[in-house]
Amino acid sequence: MGGNDKAFLKLGNKTFIRIILETVSSVSNQIIISTNKDKEIYKEAIKNINSKIIFVKDIEKYKGPLNAVVSCEPYIENDTVFLTSCDTPFLKKEVISLLAKKLNGYDCLIPSINGRHQSLNTVYTKKSFKIAKNVYFEEKKDALFSWIDKLNKKIIYEEEIKGFDKNLLSYLSINTPELYKKALDIFYSVQ
Repeated sequence: MGGNDKAFLKLGNKTFIRIILETVSSVSNQIIISTNKDKEIYKEAIKNINSKIIFVKDIEKYKGPLNAVVSCEPYIENDTVFLTSCDTPFLKKEVISLLAKKLNGYDCLIPSINGRHQSLNTVYTKKSFKIAKNVYFEEKKDALFSWIDKLNKKIIYEEEIKGFDKNLLSYLSINTPELYKKALDIFYSVQ
């Protein structure tokens, strides 16, 4: 996004990170933020969030998404973990709740959206993060799907998610200027 930190892009008067924290805190009592930046830049975003927030630095700076997952593992308190990113501001708490209810004995649920499997904005078990450590440290792989391929997973299809998020906006990742413009258009069309 042209060197801009996506976490601090805005919809109205709120940053993406603030919007996402408000959504996640409505269904979770713990939030872990994996970042390589100084946590002070998040001070305004976390103000009055009612969940316990922990900042974690990556074990190895800028070494891929699985590195972030592994870095967070020692701090996880809950048995169910919702894994998200800072660029999906339309995330719906109802989708998080649906996924958490459907986990039932699996290590993770993988949403299939527009024919693509989504490794983020979904749920994992705490114990699955131990497997992530093995994949990252022993197998020397850093892709999320290298980890996910080792898990007992269930695919959840978009038709079921649409019951809680009609347009599947929970999975709209804002990672280009064009998608940011689209996000602004969506946001202002419902105001």
